Amino acid sequence: MAREIEDDILKGMSMLEKVARFFVLIGEDSTVKIFQHLPKDIVESISTAITQISSINKDTSLAVLEEFHLYTRSKSFISSGGYDFAKDILYKSLGKDEADEVLAKLSRMKLASQAFAYLDGINPKQLSDFIKDESPHTIAVILAHMDPTKASDVLMQLDEEVRVKVTIQVATIKDVSPDVVRTISSVLEKKLESLLSSIVDVGGVRVVADMLNKMGPKAQDILKNINGIDTVLATRIKDNMFVFEDLLNLDSEYIMKILQGVESTEVAIAMKNTTEEQIEKVTSAMSQRVKERFIEESEMLTKVKIKDIEAAQRKMLDIAQKMIDEGVIERETN
Repeated sequence: MAREIEDDILKGMSMLEKVARFFVLIGEDSTVKIFQHLPKDIVESISTAITQISSINKDTSLAVLEEFHLYTRSKSFISSGGYDFAKDILYKSLGKDEADEVLAKLSRMKLASQAFAYLDGINPKQLSDFIKDESPHTIAVILAHMDPTKASDVLMQLDEEVRVKVTIQVATIKDVSPDVVRTISSVLEKKLESLLSSIVDVGGVRVVADMLNKMGPKAQDILKNINGIDTVLATRIKDNMFVFEDLLNLDSEYIMKILQGVESTEVAIAMKNTTEEQIEKVTSAMSQRVKERFIEESEMLTKVKIKDIEAAQRKMLDIAQKMIDEGVIERETN
């Protein structure tokens, strides 16, 4: 029945539209990491589809995540042999009594993993946000039934005091009854539904701009190709992006604040391929002593790898973006 409802919700939605919604739901950081491994034309198609999403309601969100989950589960099932296969092997190797004991334990483990399967598509930050107020024991039960890598990522998002308590609970936790697992799962699922129902304006131009900000030079190629398809859309994305050129166009007083958080060596590397005019603007925001050190270090730099220049620029951009978010510096936006 649930599957039929899901099919109705997603009926008429293309695979590209589903994929775009899935990327929005897993969050910006995870999407960027995946985009780095995809062909440029596919990234362009998905990015364009994301810009056309204004919001994703609760039912659609759950349906998309469930379809993706079922797809990944079905692939693993094909190669696993299934429950009957495991039962035959255990009966032949251990005998009925021991095999039944092992199978009972496997069933409990399977129940637990299925109970929290809907969490697979949620990024660690989101997950930590809506379990952080649970008791350390409850959080430990949840993490103990997740993939260790994912559980570790979620754990690191929690406050240090909670993290320590949860770690102790995980280390000392014993068998948890299926009823307890089901109860915890039910409570969490309601929280997840509440979270998803509050999602408004999750897609659109800003989401794509934020992702492209983190993709380096590849982003410019993608933006150029989007421009060839839809000039207005490309302009809107670019207006919402914050790249190194935008940083250099900030008022000198703001550039001065940004420079206070960066070593002069990193500034020299970041400015390696910039114009004389841009260098002049940056150095004018430096003290005389820092300016002299910058010039000296710039002259010592001969061959610098593009990736090192991008990394240094990214660091300055991250500092600038943090200051913009905190209201320390202001940036004109269209």
